Formats: sequence, structure tokens, C-alpha cells
Amino acid sequence: MPTVSLAESARVPGTQTLDRSFALLRAIAAAGEAGATLDELCAECGASSSTTYRLLQALRQQGFVRPGTQRGRHVLGYELFALGAQAGNPGGLRDQARPALLRLAECFGDSFFLLVPDGHAVLCLERQGGKQPVRSYSEVVGGRIPMGVGQGSQVLLAHLGRRDCRDTLRHNAATLRLDYGLDAEVIAASLPSVRRLGYACGLPDRRLPGYTGLAVPIVDGAGQVLGALSCALSRPRMTAARRQALAEAMMGEVARIVGATPSAPGGLHP
Repeated sequence: MPTVSLAESARVPGTQTLDRSFALLRAIAAAGEAGATLDELCAECGASSSTTYRLLQALRQQGFVRPGTQRGRHVLGYELFALGAQAGNPGGLRDQARPALLRLAECFGDSFFLLVPDGHAVLCLERQGGKQPVRSYSEVVGGRIPMGVGQGSQVLLAHLGRRDCRDTLRHNAATLRLDYGLDAEVIAASLPSVRRLGYACGLPDRRLPGYTGLAVPIVDGAGQVLGALSCALSRPRMTAARRQALAEAMMGEVARIVGATPSAPGGLHP
């Protein structure tokens, strides 16, 4: 099915209203728990007060917007949560991965994530924090990072088709270089090793230099990459023995998720 770019959408009847509605939802989401006022939304979306008010009322009637705790402020509605829960559970992947993340976090004490490819980005579908404090790019469920950043991206790129991988890295090259200090060519050169090992440990970047992680792909019986299990921990904690234990345990959990017989050790060993 052909897609319509933002530049073209203004020429398609009715899409301006849709574009403004989506812009309102994103602006309200960015405002967080405090919510956004009508004036703030007008300024953010570049629409008049009357237009913005009408759109807010329509979104409210559909359950996508609701009043905030403070008078005059708007927050996202629960209908978005209901839709998101369905969209964020393709084939039951999120439900299947949740207990795996919990087992891994309890065993190793680190933070674990379910990541899926989303165009030129990686999306966090689920996370489970461990006992050890950690910083990561996937701080919240629904968070996105550019494809190429972190071990989850690396392992997903390694299982993309060669053309898709090249196009994605080319698209993200400037962002990777300017925002993270990562070289797209270096990332591409690391992928054969990732495929050979079956896991990725990520490449150091300048945003979170004190942290590292490990990721393994979730590949179904037909060879389709569904996503990745990833963990995050401080660099001093990533010893060679821990790397091996993480890789084996996470591969075993992936085997459970896709319904295969684990080839990794039968138990979890931090």
C-alpha cells in the first residue's frame, strides 16, 4: 500500500485535520503527567484557539484525551492505552517475554528489555528493572532510540536484510555521529561478528560511556526476527564469565518464547 509523506499530506483532502490531531496527541504526551493547556497546545501545533479546542473536544469524545488533575490541562486518554496494549503485543510477544524478563532480572540483578524494530528506530515494548541501578536509552516502555545505538539495535541490524540494514544506517548516520559519537561504517563492520556469536555487546558511545549490555535476537521458526532481548549494566560488572552466563540464559529464554527446545544450559546462572 503506498504511503503519503507529510509534505504531500496537505494536498490530500482531510489529512490536515488528522495531522493536527496527531500533533496534539504528541504535544500532550510530551507534556507528561502535568498535562498541557489550550494555549500551550496552540503554540506547539500552530493552530488557532478555536481549531485546537474543536480538535481537543473531538479527541476527548473518542477517549484519546481527558482532563488533567489541574483545571484547564489535558492529558492522554485511556483509549490510547487500550489501543497501545494491542499494538504493543504482536503475536503475544510482549506477554510471552514479560515472565522471561522477570526471571532474568531476578537472577542477575540487571535491567532487561524487550525491543522491536520500528522503521529506522528501536522501540522498547517491555522492561524489567533489576536491583542494580542502571542508566539506559530505553528508560520507559514506548521509548525509541535510533537504530544503531546500543546492543539491541546491533543485534537487530545483524538480522536485517543487507539492503535494509544499509539503508537504515545511511538514514541514521548523521544522528549516530552527531548525537552519539557512533560511526555507521564501524557498526556495519561489527555485524558479521554479531551473527557469528549469536549476540551483541554494543559499541561504546559518548552518551552512556559507563554502561554496556548484551542482546540476543528473537527469531521464530520461519527465520523471522521478532525482536530482541537486551540487558543493561555498568561496564565493571560485565566480566567475561558474566557475558557468557548472560548470553546463555537469554538465549534459553528466547528458546522458551519461540517454543523451541533450549540449546543453552537448563538453568540460569549469574
